[in-house]
Amino acid sequence: MAVITLEEAKAYLRVDSEDENALISAMIAAAEKHVELATGRVLLTSTFELVYDEVSGSIEIPKSPLQEVTKIEVVSEAGVKTEVASSIYNVDTSGILGRVQLKPGCVWPSHRGFASFIVTVKAGYGDTAAAVPPALKQAALAALAVIFASRGEMDQEKINSAVAALCWPYKVWRL
Repeated sequence: MAVITLEEAKAYLRVDSEDENALISAMIAAAEKHVELATGRVLLTSTFELVYDEVSGSIEIPKSPLQEVTKIEVVSEAGVKTEVASSIYNVDTSGILGRVQLKPGCVWPSHRGFASFIVTVKAGYGDTAAAVPPALKQAALAALAVIFASRGEMDQEKINSAVAALCWPYKVWRL
């Protein structure tokens, strides 16, 4: 599923024929990915596996907006993967970046120290295009127009300037 439908894209680009449907569909995906990279946010609900060597009492989740942590698994010295009981940690989805926090008095299970923690998360604004902020959808359409117009001679600066103002309020900043 995409934020922009093929019909919306063709109307925005003023394309009437069916000849370029496959090309425009591929460009829609590229434009939406550009907006995700420009903002550090996930547009539509997606599932990710994040792998960490070591974790402290708090794990910052780099996918925003975080909807939920589905599970956390730990890999033992013997290479055995075990799910961590959700009763030992809390999940905070209220910030720009979500995080997992160990509950007081709890510790993470012993692990091998390399690719030891596998955190499965769901992130994104929602399951449908209606859940995505209108400014981000407009940014994707603007990126699409630049990609469509340049066809093969991609000008990254043109794409960035086309979407910058629309994406700015949604950019995830890491300090």
